[in-house]
Amino acid sequence: MSDLDLVTVDDLTELRELLLSSPDASSLLTIDLREVVSGDGALATLPSILDRLAIDKGSSITVLSDTTPKRYHDMDVLDAVIEALDQTYRVDVVRVAPEPSAATVLADESTVAEVVERVRRRAPNCLVCVGSGTMVDIGKVVANELSLTHVVVQTAASVNGYADAHSVLLVKGVKRTTPSRWPDVLVIDPGAIARAPIAMTRSGLGDQISMFSAAADWYLSDAVGFDTSYSPTLASLIRRDFDELMAATGALGWGEPEAVSRLASCLTLGGLIMGVAGRTAPSSGAEHLISHLLEMHADAEGIPSASHGSQVGVASVVAAIIWRRVRERLCLGNVQVGATNVATREHVLNVFAPLDAAGALGQECWSAYERKATWIQHHLDDLRRVASEWPQHDEVIGQLLRPANFIATALRDAQAPISFDQLSPPPPANVVSWSLTYGHLLRDRFGVLDLAVLIGAWNPQDINEVLDELRELAL
Repeated sequence: MSDLDLVTVDDLTELRELLLSSPDASSLLTIDLREVVSGDGALATLPSILDRLAIDKGSSITVLSDTTPKRYHDMDVLDAVIEALDQTYRVDVVRVAPEPSAATVLADESTVAEVVERVRRRAPNCLVCVGSGTMVDIGKVVANELSLTHVVVQTAASVNGYADAHSVLLVKGVKRTTPSRWPDVLVIDPGAIARAPIAMTRSGLGDQISMFSAAADWYLSDAVGFDTSYSPTLASLIRRDFDELMAATGALGWGEPEAVSRLASCLTLGGLIMGVAGRTAPSSGAEHLISHLLEMHADAEGIPSASHGSQVGVASVVAAIIWRRVRERLCLGNVQVGATNVATREHVLNVFAPLDAAGALGQECWSAYERKATWIQHHLDDLRRVASEWPQHDEVIGQLLRPANFIATALRDAQAPISFDQLSPPPPANVVSWSLTYGHLLRDRFGVLDLAVLIGAWNPQDINEVLDELRELAL
């Protein structure tokens, strides 16, 4: 049996049909990702993939990558991609290096614009993006801007954004999820992803496990009427294979290839579901807000931060604790929803001023939060109604969530960080408190942090108690 016998080409017909037959079908977007090609040797099938995409032999192919070496068996992934393609196509490579002041490549406005122009000058017939999260986010923007056929070669099971139609970009220093486009094909070869640094694999588990608190936030936003896109079908589907993944967390922690492939499959499904939902809400809630603020603070200081997924994993434990406390408060009844707790423009600008003295970052955050603040002011009756009828919502929320100790145990089994001081590098304690305190000011999405603030359940004492509980779980 050759490696190619182990390669699977999934045209996603089964998933498409399932979604079309679901009760939520009319509100869901179509999947424009044509294929997921996976298995040992998938990378070597790149010429066949491009042939199915109607890319003629001899065409110009631009391969986009960063400058970080990545292993593929006994060679570098980028070299393996070039070797697979250059017998059939004219291959040109665009490599993106981080700015001197940055530890890694940042998907900010200047970097994205520069990469678009570098690829445009080569006038390729197809873009092949080789990399993990940030490079793929940039690649999706480039392919969208230049209307290029786009193949993604995934190099780590680190995030769930490879298979969706969005890119996480830095806009005026603020992490923003921006519509870009679906890749045409996603290539997942265990020869690459299982050889990524183990920290990246553990990071992928952290990103995957965010679906519990994120789904609860998404339901809450629908219940109060802020975002009525919540889909029970997608909330259920995103966790379809999670039990099998949980059974393999120990093996995942030391990079066992089958476990890493299972994680990659779960992450791919999560990306597809975010794309079908037309938003990242199925897997991005309070836990991502906390992680984004930690990253933004590190970027502003010009220092490295821990990986996105590892921060999300820790913040998912935090979000589970917050959700339990808020649910307990609401179930007691007689909760007051206070409009005076809505932040003002001056307050938002002051919160983010330390990250950008010019004020552009703070203004970007205010432009998003203002829409939410205005909505809250005009819908206090809706918020109070949900609070007064909380028991009927609590039952659904309880089914979506998992307890903090469940999430902590899964992370521990995979030897992933559970608390902020276990991150590498660990953020300063004051930055952690700042991120928890002000995460809800980052974007115009309603979630548990907003609700906690509005009912007066998110003061410094609450935050300290949450962090104390987190530390106990990490022991």
